Amino acid sequence: MDSKNPTAIALMALQYVEELSYKRKASLIAEVGDPGALSANRAAVKKHLGDDNADAFFKNIERVDSIFSELEKRGVHWLTYLDDEYPDSLREIADPPHILFAMGNVAALKNDIIAVVGTRTPTRYGVKIAEEFTKEFANAGLTVVSGFARGIDSIAHRACIVSGNPTIAVFGCGLDICYPAEHKSLLDSVIECGGLIVSEYALGTKPLQYHFPERNRIISGLSRAVFLAEAAKKSGSLITIRLAIEQGKDIFVVPGNIYAAESEGANLLLREMPHALVISPDDVLDAMHIVREVQVTDTVELTIAENQVLEALHDGELHFEELLEKTGLNVSDLTNALFNLDINGLVQNTGGNYYSLA
Repeated sequence: MDSKNPTAIALMALQYVEELSYKRKASLIAEVGDPGALSANRAAVKKHLGDDNADAFFKNIERVDSIFSELEKRGVHWLTYLDDEYPDSLREIADPPHILFAMGNVAALKNDIIAVVGTRTPTRYGVKIAEEFTKEFANAGLTVVSGFARGIDSIAHRACIVSGNPTIAVFGCGLDICYPAEHKSLLDSVIECGGLIVSEYALGTKPLQYHFPERNRIISGLSRAVFLAEAAKKSGSLITIRLAIEQGKDIFVVPGNIYAAESEGANLLLREMPHALVISPDDVLDAMHIVREVQVTDTVELTIAENQVLEALHDGELHFEELLEKTGLNVSDLTNALFNLDINGLVQNTGGNYYSLA
């Protein structure tokens, strides 16, 4: 991360050429060999980038000190693909980002990482799967990476934060832009819990639509394995799965409701690769050879009402009104029982006033 290094200067100047495709940058570097020699090879730069992009590159070389100063001022770290600190798993993919920008705990990049991905519009089932599996992954010592999008991504990040574990969010824009905007508090929490946000895009880069498929290769590239919680037939998370397969990563998929459009993509994927099927976090952790610490829990004494609720929920989630009918409790007693069971980690609210065993 030496800002005086000719290679770092050239790669940074290249990264700050607006909307320049990875393929064109990679072809230029491949021809020249040493990125540090780019500034002295105008012919090659113009050949691969075109006149306008070449002009922008050389202007960035001239103003590179101000670029480095802005990054430092904003607390943004940066790693080139040639640096020792750059994660090996990402360096080994076919198209590693030439520069990775990061804010937060950069050491998290060296952790044992699993990706959790899925639809932006999950069902209650998908929410529950994402929360439960992510929590178990994090508590087992894995660092969870996801794409900071609405839906499964944000659920996975929040599950890590709630359980007090770090998480990594990969942006499809510059790190100075919070997208989606309503995730500002989530962004702050990711940093505060010892996590990290990363991006290959320069500061000021907007979240354009095609950035997100590009971002997905980083999510899978950072990971040892990818877990798919729920996905429709055209879900963008399936792009991450395809990239992960190309990268040689382990894939784990939970089967979904065969009648739900939100599960169609995951179910079709399982038809192609049935060996990826998992039905519990332990299936994933065992396949990854993760040794868990034995959890010793205190015995909880339950009231008659609380036992009635647990018995009612034994066969699956129920709405509050259904619990009233099955248990015969009044509203006040049921509310108190659910509160106590939730506090003790035995029952959880799955959304929409539905409850299930935790």
